[in-house]
Parts: sequence; structure tokens; C-alpha cells
Amino acid sequence: MRKRRVPADRPAPDPVALLEMMRSPDEQTRVRALHHVCPCKAGFEPYEQFRGEVRRLQKDPSRRVRAVALHVEQDACRMEEKAATVERAEEQGWRYADKGYLDNYRRRSATRYWLPL
Repeated sequence: MRKRRVPADRPAPDPVALLEMMRSPDEQTRVRALHHVCPCKAGFEPYEQFRGEVRRLQKDPSRRVRAVALHVEQDACRMEEKAATVERAEEQGWRYADKGYLDNYRRRSATRYWLPL
């Protein structure tokens, strides 16, 4: 299986354009906008900025839009859970899971790449 390449210098999407895309009548445009704010690709900041819109799109008439909006929310929850676990492990002095987990966590955080390869 081929590894996905993640660009290091991904430009931040324009917030005004993303908001317009999320409110577009076209289903494909809304799906693309949701992919732009997904924490697994864009990092956590764009997701936090458009969290209300993501929640609104979870009740969209389109099945595809609802599925992508749910994916975005699940990725955000997964990332928050991992961050909380690592933070708790550091506070308690634990070594979480396997050797080098905290280093891998920091590397994934820096590259904004959270999904398994």
C-alpha cells in the first residue's frame, strides 16, 4: 500500500470563501468545503472556527454531506481524546502505550497528519 504524502506548507483556506462554500446550494461544493475543514487534513484551527457550520451540515438533506460532516466531527473527537490522553500521561509521568508514543504524537501534531498510514 502506498503512503499518502502530506504537504508541509499547505496554505490556509480563506474563511470567507469556506463559509460561502458551506452554504452553497450545490452538494459537491458543500462536501469539498467540509473536506477543507476536516482536522485530519487541515488541522484543528479551521475545524474550531467552523464548528457550528459543521454541526448544521450534519442535518443537511444530502446523505453525502451528512456523512462527511459526521466524519469531520468524529476526527475532531478522536484528536481531542488523544491529546487529553497524552496530556494526562505527561502529568502522571506515565509512558503511554508503546516506546516513543509521545514523540510520535508530537510529530503527528506538527505535521497535522492524524490518520493511520
